[in-house]
Amino acid sequence: MKLRTPTALCFTLLILNASFFLLASTQAEAVSKLFAEYIGDEFKGVKFSDVPINPNVNFHFILAFAIDYGTSSSPSPTNGKFNIFWDSQNLSPSEVSSIKSQHSNVRVAVSLGGDSVRGSPAYFNPSSIDSWVSNAVSSLTKIIKTYHLDGIDIDYEHFKADSNTFAECIGRLIKTLKSNKELSIKKKW
Repeated sequence: MKLRTPTALCFTLLILNASFFLLASTQAEAVSKLFAEYIGDEFKGVKFSDVPINPNVNFHFILAFAIDYGTSSSPSPTNGKFNIFWDSQNLSPSEVSSIKSQHSNVRVAVSLGGDSVRGSPAYFNPSSIDSWVSNAVSSLTKIIKTYHLDGIDIDYEHFKADSNTFAECIGRLIKTLKSNKELSIKKKW
């Protein structure tokens, strides 16, 4: 069921536009200059090294996207079991480590959701809140650790669940990842 009420749509847009970046106190000083950009979603061979990095600006690269869908030629929802749908050949774990070691002002996050999977809408469609959160925490923790990621961005655009279910799932996911100290970016915009 798509969200149609003005309240639900406004809430959803607020959540989506907030782009959740999370946790820890590794960035003690307040920074007024920030560059954030999605990278990897079109498989066009873009690398971190293609982007000139100004040492006076915090750079947040956002890997696009991790989606809770299968990776077959006819992908279907996996109830919170996230898979990588970015250019993992050019944006590999070693590339993430390399760009972060070369530039202390670089952080790398992963965006959850996105618009589509192989040309079809990617729906937020949990079987249950508890199972979705459990699967999401498990699968995202593996991705976060493998890729040495600092944060998450929420970018769901299509829904088969109501706004309360979405808010509960995402809220519990963020709370659990924060309590497990999996993320280091503490920034919302």
